[in-house]
Amino acid sequence: MSKNDIDIDRFDARLAAAYGRDQDKQQQYDEWAASYDADLVDDLDYVAWRAAGDIFAGLVEDRSLRVLDVACGTGLAGEYLRSLGYQNLDGADFSREMLALAEKRKVYDRLWQHDFTTAMDLEEPYDCLLCVGLFAFAVPRITDLHHVVNCVAPGGLCVITVNGAAWRQLSLEAEVYRVAQLHEFEIEQIVEAEYIRQQGIDSRVLVIRR
Repeated sequence: MSKNDIDIDRFDARLAAAYGRDQDKQQQYDEWAASYDADLVDDLDYVAWRAAGDIFAGLVEDRSLRVLDVACGTGLAGEYLRSLGYQNLDGADFSREMLALAEKRKVYDRLWQHDFTTAMDLEEPYDCLLCVGLFAFAVPRITDLHHVVNCVAPGGLCVITVNGAAWRQLSLEAEVYRVAQLHEFEIEQIVEAEYIRQQGIDSRVLVIRR
């Protein structure tokens, strides 16, 4: 399916604006930050952070491991992981305004600004990571998946959501396995989960072993 064939007009205008835009996404999310939680959680019943967090918690029993929350946004997933007992939690996002709000939650040890269309140069990779909401219709593409996975040490676990509407419309399953083979990591499971209830959007949660 070509970009012009993608059906995003049926979604709420706030989502359609995010899904249909490749350029200036950092600016877009900076401008959205102040109302992001109210728009998504309160208005649209966004639950992906909790659904993916539960999957992560079921797989990562050791609460002392170093965890990276990729695309942490305002800190919804990080706050949830901290409530589940994870003790060593950092966050990364490309939006400065989102990071400023995440910092106010006081659940992260450190916060990083990074655009995951490029590699993240880490002195010490993380033990595991959770990534919620990064992969949908626009950038970063699923071909950037390895930039996220490479943030964990070899053998580390990654739990990564993919917007379910994008998964179907862009036929992403084959591409996910192609990227995994190319960059030598393993897709252990693909789990269906809730994402944005009010819009009828589900997710595919990738359980990946580097």
